[in-house]
Amino acid sequence: MALLIAPHAVTVVKKPTGVNPRGSSETDWSGAQRVTVQGQVEPAASSENRDGRDQVASTYVVRLPPGTTVSFKDRLEWNGMTLEVTGDPRPWSGFRALEHIQLTASRVRG
Repeated sequence: MALLIAPHAVTVVKKPTGVNPRGSSETDWSGAQRVTVQGQVEPAASSENRDGRDQVASTYVVRLPPGTTVSFKDRLEWNGMTLEVTGDPRPWSGFRALEHIQLTASRVRG
């Protein structure tokens, strides 16, 4: 079942795992698996930190179709931005037309 209102193409970027030549784990996002789904992204909050430098943190509420595989380790690409999934994505159920996976994502600049 698709989301009732899903106007945004959202790409889920699965966190890749690898080991460097020294045997330590490292993340190379350039080769990550990407899956694009139709979802809904809404701005939730934005804050600014001026302690020695300018920094802006923006938070978004994201709704993805039920069954979308996404975890707190992943990233999202939307509207030319890369967002970090924060916390555990949670399934919402009840009225079938409104079922979805809901999560919070953030972007920090500066």
